Amino acid sequence: MAYKVFLVDDDRFVRKGLINLIDWESCGFKVCAEADNGEDALEYIQLNDPDLVITDIKMPVLDGLELIKQTVESKKSPPNFIIITGYSDFKYAQRAVKYSVHDFILKPVDKDEIEETLKKVAEKHTKKLQVDRNRNNILATTAFNELITGELEEEHRHDCMKKLNINQTTGMAYMIIEINNVMVNATKIREVISKTIHGEDLHSTTLFREHGNNRVGILIKSEEIQQFNGNIVQFSEIIKTQLMDILNTDVSIFVGKIVNDPDEIKETYETAVKTLQFKYLEPLENPINYGKTKVSAVNYIELDQGLYHTLMEHIEENQISKIKNSIDKMFEQFQEKAFAKDAVRTSINRVVHEVVKTIQSMDGDEKNVPSLQTMLNWDNLPRTLQKIKEIFLEFILEAAILLNQLNKDSGKLNIRRIKKYVDTHYREDLTLKSIANQFFMNPVYMGQLFKKTYGLYFKDYLLQVRISEAKKKLRQTDMRIYQVAENVGFSNSDYFVTQFEKTTGMTPTQYRKKL
Repeated sequence: MAYKVFLVDDDRFVRKGLINLIDWESCGFKVCAEADNGEDALEYIQLNDPDLVITDIKMPVLDGLELIKQTVESKKSPPNFIIITGYSDFKYAQRAVKYSVHDFILKPVDKDEIEETLKKVAEKHTKKLQVDRNRNNILATTAFNELITGELEEEHRHDCMKKLNINQTTGMAYMIIEINNVMVNATKIREVISKTIHGEDLHSTTLFREHGNNRVGILIKSEEIQQFNGNIVQFSEIIKTQLMDILNTDVSIFVGKIVNDPDEIKETYETAVKTLQFKYLEPLENPINYGKTKVSAVNYIELDQGLYHTLMEHIEENQISKIKNSIDKMFEQFQEKAFAKDAVRTSINRVVHEVVKTIQSMDGDEKNVPSLQTMLNWDNLPRTLQKIKEIFLEFILEAAILLNQLNKDSGKLNIRRIKKYVDTHYREDLTLKSIANQFFMNPVYMGQLFKKTYGLYFKDYLLQVRISEAKKKLRQTDMRIYQVAENVGFSNSDYFVTQFEKTTGMTPTQYRKKL
């Protein structure tokens, strides 16, 4: 980026000499205009805001020092000044220092000296603009956060929108950019986006909002992306491509509703956040735009119980091909039933939790699963659905190997299957003998092994499961007591009431009334 320099000298040959003498581009400048007197120069400075003014002292109408004085006193952000003069009087240098003139150079001008000075001015000005931009971005971001979170008081709304330069804006959308699979510094993401929108313009302010975890939000205004025809959707596609090329990884972009009224900024922000939930349902290669998704709504549901139990069974039996098949079906179900992003996370974590619990129940150490930490932290970093599946499959296969070894070492496989069978068939007429026969075990041995493994006699565990499920029915439904009894496996409602009271210290009716 070349800074604008304005030359002021009443001698035309001096001005032309400076233009031809100096390699302005290599010093970071370009000459934007000239003036031969201080009065015209002051008017130009007020209207055009050059970054640097190089001026003589002795000029008609308004001399150089008075030009500097009036500019400094009238402008909030005055330009930098360099004085080039044939007068070496100390009083001039004193006044120049008073007005923070960068340098005082005597004629005839030495090319190396002035070019070195110009480079220092450019470096100093760049740092100042960066500091100003950072400060302005912080102030704008704070105001922006207040606006979209609804914390802004009505009497401050107009000033806030003016500060954000959105009071006259039409065509805006909030956009969330998410970098997948690799950790990236959010500053790098912001730099790429700012450069795409504003180029090297350090005066610009971009309205970012941090979302954490490789994720950043930005308010896009149609007038600031005119190089993309003001098309926000087209801009999101270009940003996605650029970030993917620069970072060499997959990028997800979620675009909120395009709005035309600054009062609707909160709505575009909220719709962008909602669009995040469609992440695993849309093609990876395109940004996801609010209202333009394949399905109109996502579902916050859990995996089918049958699929869940089948997967756990295959894991415990270390059936590798069946494990892979079950996981394929699991991820297909995420798509077919339009699982929300959060629902996918919940379903995966549920399986992970159950696997860890199973390992612990067999006196195993889950830390012996090599990919455990990666699996426990999988959602700390945004990932594509395919990458999540790879991590999940690796963890499950490793856990299956460990469980298989624990089963061989402990001989508890059958008794654990029996417990699982009770957990899912408690409504049926179960007895120690009938289950022992079903699992080809001696009833006495089975009872002893069950007590040794779980610390409860079989009949006490069965009663515990049934009473626990009965309490859930009493809390969550308006079923009559006899219906609850039948639903949890009691053929006699009086016996159910007796056992319920014995276990909980109150009757089913008293338990329900207490809620």
